[in-house]
Amino acid sequence: MSTNSSWVRNQYPGAQNRVYLDAAAVGLISLRVCSEINRVADEHAQLGATAGVNWREALSRSREVIARLINGKCDNVAFTQNTSTGLSLVVNGLDWMPGDNVVVPAAEFPSNFYPWTTLRGKGVQIREIPMTNGAADLSQLDNLCDSRTRVVAISAVQYSSGYRYNLARIGEFCRQRDTLFVVDGTQAVGAMVVDVDTTLIDVLSVSAHKWMLGPFGAAFVHLSDRSMNMLTPSTVGWLSVQDPFAFTHEPQLARDARRFESGTENATGIAGLTAAAEFVLELGRSQVQQTVLDMTCELGDLLQEAGLRLTRGPDQRHWSGILIADAGQSNEALHERLSDAGVQCSLRGGGIRFSPHYYNTTDDFTHTASLINRAASQQH
Repeated sequence: MSTNSSWVRNQYPGAQNRVYLDAAAVGLISLRVCSEINRVADEHAQLGATAGVNWREALSRSREVIARLINGKCDNVAFTQNTSTGLSLVVNGLDWMPGDNVVVPAAEFPSNFYPWTTLRGKGVQIREIPMTNGAADLSQLDNLCDSRTRVVAISAVQYSSGYRYNLARIGEFCRQRDTLFVVDGTQAVGAMVVDVDTTLIDVLSVSAHKWMLGPFGAAFVHLSDRSMNMLTPSTVGWLSVQDPFAFTHEPQLARDARRFESGTENATGIAGLTAAAEFVLELGRSQVQQTVLDMTCELGDLLQEAGLRLTRGPDQRHWSGILIADAGQSNEALHERLSDAGVQCSLRGGGIRFSPHYYNTTDDFTHTASLINRAASQQH
C-alpha cells in the first residue's frame, strides 16, 4: 500500500485542518486507532469483568504485532506506561555495586537520562559521552567504558538534532564487553526501521505517542534473552506470575516478559498502540521509513530556499524524520508566526524542529515555505 494515498491521509483528521509537522513531539492518531480505543472502552461499559477476559486474550496478539514491528520475540515484549518506566526496569532490576558506571550521551533526552541519575545514590557513576555537531561522539566509547560499565544507554534518534545512530555498531561494542545495550526508541520506531535482532539491542523502550502515532500513556519494552536473565522485576504484582488466576500464596514469576508487568493493564492504550503498529506493518516498515526520509528531503530543500539553514550533516545514513532549521535571531518569532498560521512545529536544538510523517503532503511543505518567505519579505 502506498503511504501517499489519500485514504492514508484521510485516516488522520488532525492533518486536514492544519499543517502538522510535529510528530517528534506528539504524533497524530488515526481514526483506526481511535476506533480500537473506543471499542475496548465500549466493551468495558457493556461487559465489565467479561471484557477483561477478552483483553487478556488479545494481549498475546498485541505482543506478536509489536515483535514484528521491531523484529523481536513476542515472549520478550512487556507493556509499560512510558519510556522512562521501561528504562527503569534496568535501573531497578540490576544488582548495582559502588564503582559501577553507566555511559550515556551528554545531551540525552531526560527520559533516558534522569532515571540513570538515581543510581548515584548507590555509588554508580554516570559517564557522559561528549557531543559533536548534535551527536554523541562514539569514538569516545573505548575511553569511557571499562570492566565496571554495566549499561550503555542511547536514543536511536537524537531529539534535538535528528541524528540517527548506527545502533548495530554500538550493539556489537556492548556485546563484546558483556555490557547491556539500552535504547530509547521513541524518536525512531514507527518511522525508522529498528531491528532489535540485528542491532543486538538488549532493552528497547518505546512510547506510543510520537512517531508510532499511538495514544498517550502506552508504551512497550523489548528485552533480549540475556537481559531477561539478568534483570529482576522491581515491582511484582498479580499479573507478574505464570498463572495469575491460580491465586497461589507464593509467586511463580512468568517465564516470559510478563514478569515485568505488575498489575491491571492499560487495555485501551494497548489496543491503540497495537492498531498503530499494525498500520505501520500494513504500509511496510521500509516504505514508511523511505517516505519519511523523502519528505524531510523535500521539506528541507524548500526551507533552505526560503533562507533557513539546516543543521544536519551530509551523511544520509544518519538522517531521520527530524529536521532542525535555523533562522538565526528570528527563530522564536518565526516559530510563533508559523504556529499562529496553523503550522505545528517545535523549538528545539537551537532552531525550529520540523518532523513530518507519512500523513503530510507536498502542499503542507510549500505552504510552510511560503509563510517563511512572506515573513522574510516583511522584515526587509
